[in-house]
Amino acid sequence: MPQASPPEQPLRSPDGDPALTPRFSAPAIGGLFVRGFAMGAADIVPGVSGGTIAFITGIYERFIEALRSLTPAFALALLRGRPREAYSRFLAIHWATLIPLGAGVALAIVAMSSLITGLMDRHPGPTFAFFFGLILASAWAPFGRMRRRTAAHAVAALVAAVATFFFVGLRPGHLDVEVVRDDAPNGVAAAVYTAKLHSEDEAADVRARAGAAQAILFLDPDGVLPTIPADANLPVVVAFQTKEDLAAHANAAGSIRVLAPARASLPWIFVCGAVAISAMILPGISGSFLLLFLGQYYAVLTAIRGSVGVGLSLAGRAQDSLAALSGAPWWSDPLFLGVFGCGVLVGLATFSRVVSWLFHRAHDLTMAVLAGFMIGALRQPAMVVVGAAERAPSASGYWGLAALVAGVGAALVLGLSIVDSRARARRAA
Repeated sequence: MPQASPPEQPLRSPDGDPALTPRFSAPAIGGLFVRGFAMGAADIVPGVSGGTIAFITGIYERFIEALRSLTPAFALALLRGRPREAYSRFLAIHWATLIPLGAGVALAIVAMSSLITGLMDRHPGPTFAFFFGLILASAWAPFGRMRRRTAAHAVAALVAAVATFFFVGLRPGHLDVEVVRDDAPNGVAAAVYTAKLHSEDEAADVRARAGAAQAILFLDPDGVLPTIPADANLPVVVAFQTKEDLAAHANAAGSIRVLAPARASLPWIFVCGAVAISAMILPGISGSFLLLFLGQYYAVLTAIRGSVGVGLSLAGRAQDSLAALSGAPWWSDPLFLGVFGCGVLVGLATFSRVVSWLFHRAHDLTMAVLAGFMIGALRQPAMVVVGAAERAPSASGYWGLAALVAGVGAALVLGLSIVDSRARARRAA
């Protein structure tokens, strides 16, 4: 039998670094899993990229090479009746990197989506101050990895920073809300919004779609809704802390109109997945931010929670009360999320090859552009931090806390950088 390409054969970066070598070992697997978990948590936040975390933790080039190795060539060989070639190509994929990283990212997205979005909603200033410090301290890392620095590299970094600065300053449009159930089109007792409320703007978009409902029921555990005075010409707005209370009130209301974040068609959500993950690969460019622009950020989050609920119900847990209220088939969330995931895989396999080619053909220029992306991306967390200051009860106390949290983020990056430098020095020795 022909020998398969050994997965442990070193994959060297343009500067000859053997750190790209994928090996199965307990410490390596644990380290990659933790890094993947941090990348997944960052990818949830609009304005922060998992690629930034990969760069900070010293595995960016290894991450790109591992993604580039992900190819369907083994499946094509198997379909052609060449099992030995298929086996060889299958082993050539960098599973030692992809499996622990992918598991960490997936677990973080499932387990941390509610926590991260909750922190963004309840404490936006300190949360984004942490990411500001983290990105600011990591922006120098690409420059440190360059073999030589020229004026052309400085210009490329400046252009990338300016372009990213203007891009992240754009504002996503209004949230599209769709009707998923309507008991009485000509007039209902209550309109029910099944997604967790994230902002006042989101509430306004829901009210615009509520029609002639006498009341609008929201799930608002974080107290996003302001106090709204009664108005005979507008529906009554009622906020609930738990899904169970909201579902019980909706079931007692009689005829209802159920609203949810609008979902794209399956072909378009496939494209959204490919585009978003391509952005997530680049440090400083947020795939979640792109999903906001494409109008699918909250739809994807809702599908993640719905798919988790389907898994729990199959394991014997009671069905989610709001899922039952919408009347959607149980497979709608997994199907939507599955098509999105397929787009993610295609985007990963395609765009990673572009980045890998750039690393090998123009390493220093690529590093300069990546540094520019990080510097320009600082605008997004800075806007949130400054905006939250206007609502803080004490300006001095707020800015003190924001500076402290940003310092923690910067210190974390510096600590990781020291660990990475020492590891590189040991490998070089």
